[in-house]
Amino acid sequence: MVKIYHYSRRKFTSFSHVRQIKAILELLTVLEKNIADLEYRKLIIPVLLDCYEWSKAEVKEHFVSLPKLKYMTAPHEILTLVTEYLRFHKPHYNAADFEVSRYDGMHLDKLKQVPFPITVIADNLRSEYNLGSIYRTAECVKAAWIYFCGITPFPPYNAFKKSAMGTEERVQYTVASTRNAIQWCREKGLPVIALETVTNSKSLFDYKPVQPVAVIVGNEALGIEEDILKLADEILYIPVFGWKNSLNVSNAFTLAAYYLSGIIQ
Repeated sequence: MVKIYHYSRRKFTSFSHVRQIKAILELLTVLEKNIADLEYRKLIIPVLLDCYEWSKAEVKEHFVSLPKLKYMTAPHEILTLVTEYLRFHKPHYNAADFEVSRYDGMHLDKLKQVPFPITVIADNLRSEYNLGSIYRTAECVKAAWIYFCGITPFPPYNAFKKSAMGTEERVQYTVASTRNAIQWCREKGLPVIALETVTNSKSLFDYKPVQPVAVIVGNEALGIEEDILKLADEILYIPVFGWKNSLNVSNAFTLAAYYLSGIIQ
């Protein structure tokens, strides 16, 4: 858990309006990183609300929805609000990611060999870098389509483009609600698979792909909401054998994408 810096009213009101904005953004950043922890939300949200109340008028104009923050509010709702502010004020708050690309397009003939091209439903992903990495994998397995849902970023974000590495125009996508994306996939006859670690899920490798499917991947901290999980035909998890209970979402997607596409057996 990241330590919360508590400002006194006297200290905070002595800041310039630029420093006040910076302080609020710092608090929002640590809230976002620990958003799944209820006890942490109980501690940090009152601090944020105090800072907002003590802010200069021109600062409050930057955070007009901040008073809506309540620690008992559903984490996904809090995440939507927090992400909006962080993306607007800190466009480079994701960690840097650089990679060298060589010889793209040399093996285009192999793309025809994908047995079951998947459809991807990206549900409330936060990180542009994770999403770009997922997009790159989707292109590598010749995914049929990607749906960007909720707070999920989509082209042309700069961080997205850095990790997508030239694939951002090579897989068709639609911005939609998660429920609509699921409905449209069902209308196409696609089974809907949620990739999540919950008690009633089964191992990815116990599922035998026999046709194209739609795959839901969820938020890095909160996973996929229960109401969305209930709409899935299958909930699959990737077995892990260490202390951590799950892989990074982009890594998990890569393994699942190759398996569900029928590329690896």
